[in-house]
Amino acid sequence: MSFLKKHGFKVAVLALCAAMGIYLLLTYVWKPEEPLPVEMAAPAFEMNDIDGNPVSLESTNGKVRIIYFYFANCPDVCPPTTFMLSEVQEKLREQGKLGDKVELISITFDPERDTPEVIREFAERTFVEFDGWRFLRGEEEATIKLAQSYEVPVIKDEASQSFSHFNVITLVDQEGQIRKWINGSGEETTADYIVEQINRLL
Repeated sequence: MSFLKKHGFKVAVLALCAAMGIYLLLTYVWKPEEPLPVEMAAPAFEMNDIDGNPVSLESTNGKVRIIYFYFANCPDVCPPTTFMLSEVQEKLREQGKLGDKVELISITFDPERDTPEVIREFAERTFVEFDGWRFLRGEEEATIKLAQSYEVPVIKDEASQSFSHFNVITLVDQEGQIRKWINGSGEETTADYIVEQINRLL
């Protein structure tokens, strides 16, 4: 009792500090990350990949999907963004998640020029490997409408036969819900950042 009488105030201060330390750790250090919100249901699609195999949104359910609308003749953002996604592919492969848990899907809105041979050349230039990654082709008009329904505006310039489009990477969860749009040209957008967002859904 004499010890508590003599040092009671110090003990109380230490206990208060310890309690505050635990609170701060739980609040700011060990706080679980908030789940990504559901933005909207991902619009359905069905197209063939460059080997002629049918692929649909429904057939890939059960996996987290990265969906990217592009065209191989793109003079600016599509090649470096596809290269960055190839780095995502490699990181997912190293983590043992590529193919079974996560799939990448690239959809061209320039199918007349983006033949399977052209797409393979584009993939080689951007260091893409085809495991766990599907490159899809459909009808041009329908694909542009599909991109727009994914909140990815695409406009065709008939004079130059080129396209203006937003550089957007869409993150779709295992149930077919869009959980995040990622700016493919954003300063914070790196392969590590994209893998981090994917892992939030896994």
